This record gives sequence, structure tokens and C-alpha cells, in this order.
Amino acid sequence: MATENNYAMLKDPEMKEIVDSFIVETKEILEKLDLNLIELENRPEDTELLNEIFRSFHTIKGTSGFLGLDKLTQVTHRCEDILNKLRKGEALLDSELMDGILSAFDQIKELLATIETDLNEDVSVDETVEILNKLINKLENKGTENLKKSDEATTEKIDIPQNNEVKEETSVQNEEKSTPVVQDKSLIKEPSKAAAATGKKSDNTIRVDVDRLDELLNIASELVLGRNRLAQVNSEVALEYEGTKISRDLSDAAKQIDLMTNELQLVVMKTRMVKIGKVFNRYPRLVRDLARDTKKEVNLILKGEDTELDKTLIEEINDPLVHLIRNAVDHGIESPEKRKQDGKGPTGTVILSAEQEGNQIIITIEDDGKGIDTEVLKEKAVSKGLITKEKAKELSKQDAYNLIFIPGFSTAEKVTNVSGRGVGLDVVKTNVAKLRGIISIDSAVGRGTKMIVKLPLTLAIISGMIVEVKAEKVVIPLNSVIEVLRVHVEDIHTINNHEAIRRRDTIIPLISIDNVLYNDKADRDKSVWQYVVVIGLAEKRFGIKVDELLGQKEVVIKSLGNYLGNINGIAGSTIMGDGTVVMILDISELLNQIAE
Repeated sequence: MATENNYAMLKDPEMKEIVDSFIVETKEILEKLDLNLIELENRPEDTELLNEIFRSFHTIKGTSGFLGLDKLTQVTHRCEDILNKLRKGEALLDSELMDGILSAFDQIKELLATIETDLNEDVSVDETVEILNKLINKLENKGTENLKKSDEATTEKIDIPQNNEVKEETSVQNEEKSTPVVQDKSLIKEPSKAAAATGKKSDNTIRVDVDRLDELLNIASELVLGRNRLAQVNSEVALEYEGTKISRDLSDAAKQIDLMTNELQLVVMKTRMVKIGKVFNRYPRLVRDLARDTKKEVNLILKGEDTELDKTLIEEINDPLVHLIRNAVDHGIESPEKRKQDGKGPTGTVILSAEQEGNQIIITIEDDGKGIDTEVLKEKAVSKGLITKEKAKELSKQDAYNLIFIPGFSTAEKVTNVSGRGVGLDVVKTNVAKLRGIISIDSAVGRGTKMIVKLPLTLAIISGMIVEVKAEKVVIPLNSVIEVLRVHVEDIHTINNHEAIRRRDTIIPLISIDNVLYNDKADRDKSVWQYVVVIGLAEKRFGIKVDELLGQKEVVIKSLGNYLGNINGIAGSTIMGDGTVVMILDISELLNQIAE
């Protein structure tokens, strides 16, 4: 085991750069391994894939050995031994071997996390090493048995009184001795030239600290504010000095600055973008383990892994997606026996896809399971005392679907490690709301369920709808806006002392910003028409009453500073082109206040 001197070396300031580089590179290797190991289970005959996985473990072993990380070296070395036998054809992959390799993979991740946080290996690896040793011994014993059988077969054939046949059979047996486990030679592939050249790609990339990217993004954001101010000044000059040279020159300069600012903003945003495949690649292992725990057969299909998302959102979206996938496997996909009874194939399918749509990322989790029965949801909610029978009868189909987002709600018939412990999709709703996202459900009984999550591309610079309320301008984040309505006052109804409108068989409660933020219960405007901005957050829909619609604009979110601190219902502020400061609404907080 590693001595204290080894760990002291890791804490040496001169070793910091090497250790940091090791941690980053090992994380990258593990991310790829997570997906490759599941692929290997589906394609055990793919020698090229086997070689790639072997090289990954070999790389970790070599670097950890150099740094004196004995436990990490010990685990990776034994995995390397198993993989070496697999790639040489001396063993065949089975579920027992796969489970052992995956348990070692989990142990490596745990060790790396400890090394990163505490610069030591204060984790017991005895159980994992024992499992791997037993697997290696078992493989070696099988090899010995195969050799013995080969020798016995050779002796029997020598007794055959035909010299030519004796020579021919002996030759065959000699070949068998060199390969104890027979494997189809046609399945063994040589590594492709493309695979050998993959290492050259890293020459075109550099690693940059995230703090530097944040600083660069902040500068670009300030430039956007300057661009907006210049556009405002240009408009004023154009009106006063129309047709003059100074007006034309200023207009040309403003257009150039606008173009270059947009380009710079786009480039800076792209530097922070990470492919969502970085998150998606974790889920094949998750689905594999869930399927085994629930005794189901599930096929996970990934689509749109190259779709890019801001790094901040990538880090935050993992937990909601885990819950949605677990829900799809546990609640959505039926058992093989049930699927056969219903005329389906025994293997269920879960499709996880991502695509960019304008300034939003659309993530969809779709399964071909039993679907959601709204009547069952209502009965469950009533039995748990979450809603009354009268309320249940009034719920629309979409409102009934939204019952699954209530904390503690579960349709699981029994408590398991997968679900039914009161922590479920309410977590998804909370996390998606924090990211200013929207979640919706579409389902058909017997055919499956689709969960759709819409997220903004970034949280720093947003597209906003500028509206006027009581002569004050405010910004509503555009990603939360579903639609804008012009409603006649006679179509605004009062339900339990709250204003609401009906839209496509759905009741939409109305919010008065003055009432929520300032407790100003002013009388309704005398106008017979009212603008309503319908907003959505997670599964909820509300309408915000506004006096005027002033247009849309890209705005930069700025904090209110230490002096003002946090103000309920306000996400921050932005500076308009004319220099005025305008508040940006925090839709999540507004809806929470309404709920309270």
C-alpha cells in the first residue's frame, strides 16, 4: 500500500500541475469507459473495442503507479489482466466477468473522487480486489483444464493405427494448445488506422480554467450592454440629423459594432458549450443496473448526443434526467411477461434525445411502456389526501398528469430501492424550475409516455420580453413565455377570489405584478381589453397581466448587488439602451409566492 511519503508527494506544490492533469485526464477516460463497457456487453466479440478498453485501464494504471497511488494501481492492474485474456481470446465475456469489471470501475471512480478532494486513497479496495482475484483464478483454472483436455485428446488420437491421420491430428492438437479457449477467428479484428490516430486530435485543444471563461463571458455581456446603448444613441441621432454625414457614419459604425458583438457573443458562448453526450453517456449503465434490479428487459436509445449546452446547465441537468429515466424504467416499462400478454415484445425501449430549437434545448425521455392512466392518478391522489374528490373531477387531462409532480406522490405498488420512497418527480420539477425550464407530459395508456424538458441555452444572456406595468418597464424571460393573448374583460372570471381565464379547455390563473411584488391591489384598468402573457414553469401555467408590450431584446442579467440583496420575485436587473435600469422577473419565485 502507498506510504505517507507517497501522499506527501501528491501535496507537494510542485506536483500540483501533474496531479491536476492526472485527475482531469482520468475523468475523461472514465467518461468514455462508462459507455464503452456497456457497449462491450452488447458486442463482446468486438476486439477493437476490447483493445480500446484495455488501453484505458492500462493508461490509468501507468499514471497512478508513477504517482504512487498503489490502491488505484492494484485495481486497474487486475482489470487489465482480465481484459488481456479477453482480447487474446483466452476467455469469453459473461455476466459474471462483466459485473466484476463494472464493480472495479465503480471502485476506481470512488478512489479518484477521494484523491481529488483529499489527495489520498482512504478507501478500502479489499472486497473489489478479492472479486477480481477470484475471477482471474477462475479463468486461469479454465485455461489449465482446457490444456489438460487437449493433451488427453492428443494421446487418444495417437493410438489410431493410421500414421498419416496420427500426424494430421497431432498437428491440429498442437494448434489447440496455443489457444485454450476456441474462438471464431473471423471475429478478431485488427485495430483500425483511424483508431490509432485518435491521439493526434488532442494537439488541437487546450484546457482553460472555467473561471477565465466566466470572466470572458462577463466582459462580452458588458459589451452587449454597450451595443444596446450605442443603438439607442444611433436612433436618436438619426432622427435629429437625418441625411447628414455624421448620422450615416454613426449608423455604419453602430451596425459594425452590432455585428461584431453578436459574433463575439456567439464565440464566447460556444467556448462554454459542452456536448450533452457528456451527460447522456452515463445513462446506459444506469439503465442496465435498473433493468437487472427490476427484472426487466430495457433497451436505451440515445439521440442528439452532439447537441451543445452551457456548462452550468450540463452540471445541473443530470439529477432531473436520472429521476426521469428511473421513472421510465420502473413505472413505465412493464415486465417481460406483462408485455407479452399485451402483445408487445419482451424488451421495452426508452429513447433519450436532445435537440436545439431556437434559443432552447429540448430534451425528451420517451418509453413504450404502459402509459399513464389519469383515473389511477386521481384515485391515488385522493386516497393520499392530496386533493379532494370534487377537485379530482374538475381536473383536465394535463392537470391530472401534473399530479405526479406533487411531493410524496407515487403510484408504486410496493417500496423498492428504485422508487416509492416519497422522493420522485417533485425533485425534477424543482430543479427544472431553477433552470428556468419547462416540463410537459404526453402519454397514451398502453402505448407509452413522453416527458419533454425545455431549457434555455444559457443563463447569462437571455432573450426577454419587455412589457410595461403601471408605467414601469419589466423584463419577462422569453424562454418562460408560452404565448401572448389579448383578452376581453368579460372573459376574465373570478374563481375563489382569484382572476382566471379559460384557454383551450385549461384554466389559467392570472397574476398582477403590482399585487404580488408590492401588495398594490389597484382597481382593474377601465380598458375593455387586457394583454396577458402566458408563462410556463415546469408543469404550471399562469398569465401575467400587462398594460403594454414593448418588444423583445437580448438582455444581460446583473445582480442587484449587496446593497439591495435578494428581492423576492426579481431575478436581477439589466440596463436598457437609454441607460435606464429595468428589473427582470424571477418567474420561479413569482409562482412560488402565488402557490403560498
